[in-house]
Amino acid sequence: MPSSANIRACLTGLAALVLAACGGATASAPPSAALASSAAAAKPSAAASASAKPAASVPAASASAAAKPAASGAATGSPIKIGVLDDITGVGSIEGALLRIDADVVIDQINSSGGINGHPVEAKFVDPKGQPDEALQFATQLAQQDNVDVLTGGIFSSECLGVQKLMPKLGIVYMPLNGCASEDLTAKSCDKFTFRVGPVGRQTIEPATEYDVKTYGKKWGILYPDYAFGQSQVVAFEAGLKKAGGELSVKIPIPLGETNVTPYVSKIPTDGSINGLFNTEVGTDLARITGVMQQFGIFKKIPVVLGALGRESFGGTYPAALEGAIVTGPHQSNPMPGNQFDEQYFKAFAEMAKKDSQAANVLGGPDKATPGVTLGYQVYAAMSALKLAMRASGFTGKADTNKLIASFETLTAPQSLEFPSGPMIMNKADHQGRLPLFIQKITGQREEIIQTIPADQVPLIGSCQISG
Repeated sequence: MPSSANIRACLTGLAALVLAACGGATASAPPSAALASSAAAAKPSAAASASAKPAASVPAASASAAAKPAASGAATGSPIKIGVLDDITGVGSIEGALLRIDADVVIDQINSSGGINGHPVEAKFVDPKGQPDEALQFATQLAQQDNVDVLTGGIFSSECLGVQKLMPKLGIVYMPLNGCASEDLTAKSCDKFTFRVGPVGRQTIEPATEYDVKTYGKKWGILYPDYAFGQSQVVAFEAGLKKAGGELSVKIPIPLGETNVTPYVSKIPTDGSINGLFNTEVGTDLARITGVMQQFGIFKKIPVVLGALGRESFGGTYPAALEGAIVTGPHQSNPMPGNQFDEQYFKAFAEMAKKDSQAANVLGGPDKATPGVTLGYQVYAAMSALKLAMRASGFTGKADTNKLIASFETLTAPQSLEFPSGPMIMNKADHQGRLPLFIQKITGQREEIIQTIPADQVPLIGSCQISG
């Protein structure tokens, strides 16, 4: 989503306490060199076909009821090429690192289980560095010069919304993997080529605000980054609170990249005039603001609710100040208890984090890296959905794009290794997916699930209708 002001170049090599942004910066630096990907070999995927159990608990018997791979033997056909816009440097470093690791996990699963209809998959990663103009150049280059068959990625909303506009011209399927949290992609500007698997905006906010109002009270404040993403969050929280009988009475915008956040944190009322605070800050700002909030004793005086981002955004370790904070997302930072699908997924993620060690270092190192509550799991679920849609449609390359679209827009999948936290549902009308959501309380270095919203109860957003 476009920035409300030119945003200073963001930091590379993020430290432990950072949270990647969901909106984008603007600049006009020339594109960097493309980064080639060669996915390391992994064990075959055990794609399960068992019907969904309660999302956080899958008995051992269910986990072993794996479906047969879609193809057997080595994939010998011409490679299917996936272009990946991966903002691995700058303010999107965390999302970028998780994108790289989880994309490689799924590509390994594909290639070690027969490929896609006998064709191996190759990924070509490029780094737009959070710059919308570079994302547009790379998207065009990947489609027209590198001849990729599918385009994915673009972490910032300003990137993915711009790339989406190219899709009718480029004529291939496009799918953001994580980030890109603006509702507009599917709620207003939906198109036949673009799909998004992970729930966003009001889909996650409405269920969470209903819980927050019932649990803590009706009056709320919000800290938000003062550009398009943060402003869209204010609108969504206002709508969610109104629906739940609450109100957003205090709004504290903070400029993206502001180094002195004390004047803003000092505006948080702790006199009882609000019942809780939503903290939707992002990137390195979140770490800085969390530290200042801790100095002011905010966490001891008022309930704090994060957005949809968990331990993956803090170098693999929650700050002690976040004890008891609420977070809502489609997954957990540790393997979900009793869920062997999730245990297999975490094992594959850990193995790939060691291979993709440079990316894992941004996440606190291979030993601390976690796919987390939202950011990594979104990538894994989106790539898994693409895998299933390509296999079901008989996809072998961009000539089969219309068949892939027809398969993808009607895709539903049970809880399985592809979707360890629960079923996935794609909405044909706007190409926006739904996954189960979990309202969770941070307890030590884990999250305790307080409430589960099944995928079919996650609200739809917008009134956009795909045409053509």
